Amino acid sequence: MYNTILDKIIKKENIRGTLAELRECLKSPGELKSIKSERLYDISLFTDLLQDNDPKVRKNAAVVLGLLEEKECAEALFLAYMDEKTLFVRSAYLKALKNYDYSSYEKELNERRLEIERSDYDEADIKHIADELKILKSMCAQKGFAGHSFHDPEKPVKIILTTGRDTIDVLYDTVVANPNAIKADKIFCGVQVMTEKIKNLSKIRIYKDVLFPVNNMKTVNKQEIPEAVIKGDFLQLLAKLHNNEKEPYRFRVTSNTLDTQKIGSRIQALSHGHLINEPSDYEVEIKLVRGKDDKYGIFVKLHTLKDKRFKYRSEYVAASMNPVNASMMIAMVRDYLKPEAQILDPFCGVGTLLIERNLLVPAREIYGIDIYGQAVDGARNNTQYAGMKINYINRDYFDFEHSYKFDEIITDMPDLKAEETENLYRKFFEKSRKHLSENGIMILYSREKNLIKKYLRLNQEYKLLREFVFNSKDDRSVFVISYTSSK
Repeated sequence: MYNTILDKIIKKENIRGTLAELRECLKSPGELKSIKSERLYDISLFTDLLQDNDPKVRKNAAVVLGLLEEKECAEALFLAYMDEKTLFVRSAYLKALKNYDYSSYEKELNERRLEIERSDYDEADIKHIADELKILKSMCAQKGFAGHSFHDPEKPVKIILTTGRDTIDVLYDTVVANPNAIKADKIFCGVQVMTEKIKNLSKIRIYKDVLFPVNNMKTVNKQEIPEAVIKGDFLQLLAKLHNNEKEPYRFRVTSNTLDTQKIGSRIQALSHGHLINEPSDYEVEIKLVRGKDDKYGIFVKLHTLKDKRFKYRSEYVAASMNPVNASMMIAMVRDYLKPEAQILDPFCGVGTLLIERNLLVPAREIYGIDIYGQAVDGARNNTQYAGMKINYINRDYFDFEHSYKFDEIITDMPDLKAEETENLYRKFFEKSRKHLSENGIMILYSREKNLIKKYLRLNQEYKLLREFVFNSKDDRSVFVISYTSSK
């Protein structure tokens, strides 16, 4: 069979199609040995085709050479790659060369990478340049990236602390009370604030992300995004906040609606080496947010600004409460928290809510209960890392007994199947009577508003003091409930 294929190549009969057929054959086990045993087999048949006038022939020949496992292929592929002018062929040479020892060509390949990163390209060429650059990066390992360290700016800049729509007021009150905030305003996604003490302000525990608005949040059409990034204040912002500003910044682009690979490639091409599109190893994240007018706002998240707020949380399980949500919940109910209280969490998970509670208003005695042993083990480890003392018990809350009562029951109520949920809430309200002290309170994070109100009606000892809407889209609220046994 292979002699027939090789004969066609020698006679230059339908070379492009013949190479494609050969390429598919060589992918099967054992076929490499078969072709090499044929009398017409000669590696020069394929290396000579790297000089063919047809770029698709050159491309197919490169692919075949990458499969043949002949040492002399490496030099032929490298030289052809360096001479190749047709962009869509170049990546085929590199993919083939990756199958060989190319260490002696790494210097030249790295220089080619740098040349591409610092050059500009037409829109039509971006896809092929991006494909070539992606392979070059993987081959060269990008040695020598020093990276960047974040520092506070000399003059105030604008940042955005993000949160959910229903929790903006809580975050705003926290921000304006912070001495590092110069001027704060509520916006659609959180709180916008001027500050030169970003590191200190970022220690606030109840926001989701720190974002930097680009071009004062002016929105642009999707076609204008790369130019808006490069020609706006983005690069100046990076320089204000980092050392080693001559070193290129590794970035990625994120969006829920756009082709981020194409946008990232274009941004890199326009930056002339200042920005390197590295979606898997990045320092800077360019976030594109679609507005109502189908235009996009450009925001930056700096991964050089390290988030150390929840370092204690080294362990978690699937149902674990997000630490930002736990901290926000505690901030919402702060006025109801009693210092030096005795606290119980009946469904404590990995302890996040109890740790955040104790950080804001220190308690005297804290107990966490969970039926899942893995969660309890995680809670003990997290609490140790946080430098606290919390008593954890691996037990079903409904079997739990204790010698004294608690001032506060605080918990993230479990999400169960519909048929199990009502029974859980019924038992919970009954059981909690036994563990709450007179005038004690329950603080519940739950999406079962109707069930809570039902069992408040059926248990007159309880009274709803306040409902805080936490996430109206997800129907989640925080309920503060008092308990008085005399009712």
